[in-house]
Amino acid sequence: MNLTLDRAEVLRYMGHAGGDADIVETAQRAMDRIVEIAQPRWKWIVCTPDALPLSGNDIRRHLDGCDRMAVLCATLGAAVDREIQRTGHRSMLDALALDAAAGDAIEKVCDAAEDEIRMQFGQDGYFVTGRFSPGYGDLPIDLQRDLLALCDAPRRIGLSATPSNLLTPGKSVTALLGISAHPVSGRARGCGTCRLYADCPYRKRGTHCGA
Repeated sequence: MNLTLDRAEVLRYMGHAGGDADIVETAQRAMDRIVEIAQPRWKWIVCTPDALPLSGNDIRRHLDGCDRMAVLCATLGAAVDREIQRTGHRSMLDALALDAAAGDAIEKVCDAAEDEIRMQFGQDGYFVTGRFSPGYGDLPIDLQRDLLALCDAPRRIGLSATPSNLLTPGKSVTALLGISAHPVSGRARGCGTCRLYADCPYRKRGTHCGA
């Protein structure tokens, strides 16, 4: 896919409004570099909710009225992680800008994958909820491994998880989207639904985890 990043969003993730010309230039360089090296890939499958050991009230509400769901795994690839790490040794500001640009990039990748799912099922008259990821609300983060396994993500797109359930490469996302024959909304995705919201180090510095 052709990535088109939003500079205003990247600056917001950096914690800047964009009034400083040097910061804007740094953000633009980071955006250009991420677009150059990112290798966006995703994989999704459709299954019934009982295909996963779902627990927690939030995901039940999100999938209410859905007899199927799409399991999505997406990543920017390992080169992005390496570039952010390498850049951090010489410039924390440049690394922050790269991290912010990558955060916007993985969001765009997930949006493209979600559009693909909606288009396929919308043609048949089905409705699709928004994305809901492990770690949001009371959905356990250790569900990552089940989503990765269902999508065969390690083999198909090079996405796996560490023993502590962190995705690797880091700029990656796993998510569930409900599918129903009737109009559905699902719960909104994002920081406000995350059980780590109060203490999240990403939110405190004006960015997010990319989920």
